[in-house]
Amino acid sequence: MRISREEFNQAIGAALSALRVERGFSQAEVAEGINAIPEVDRQERSTRAVAAYAALSIILRNEHGVTQEELAKRSQVPVEFVCGLEAGKDPNPDFYFLYCLSIGFDLSFTEFAHRAEELSDIPDEVLLENEANEEGEQP
Repeated sequence: MRISREEFNQAIGAALSALRVERGFSQAEVAEGINAIPEVDRQERSTRAVAAYAALSIILRNEHGVTQEELAKRSQVPVEFVCGLEAGKDPNPDFYFLYCLSIGFDLSFTEFAHRAEELSDIPDEVLLENEANEEGEQP
């Protein structure tokens, strides 16, 4: 079931607020915690997360046997979004469009985000090792 951008933003806000309250943090404490993370670390985490969504989109498109254009149509997002995401040209992708992609892949946004998080947690050494192995396999 697809929801509107406004409903999506409200749901994300409510979920984050509930999590904050459940863990006993004030808004100021959360802001302090975020600000305590060095900018370099925040940027690296953000970059890894975006790369994970890009990789997941490519992986799932291949599994589903659809083109970028077909995925965009199924997800009701601009094809430029899919192309830009997968090419790594969008450093700050629209989370509502990511939600729409999850629908295009017949996944809940929770499952889609979880799979992307799993990809972003893969250590660089493993990624580089896998990349080297794949390069060695090509004729």
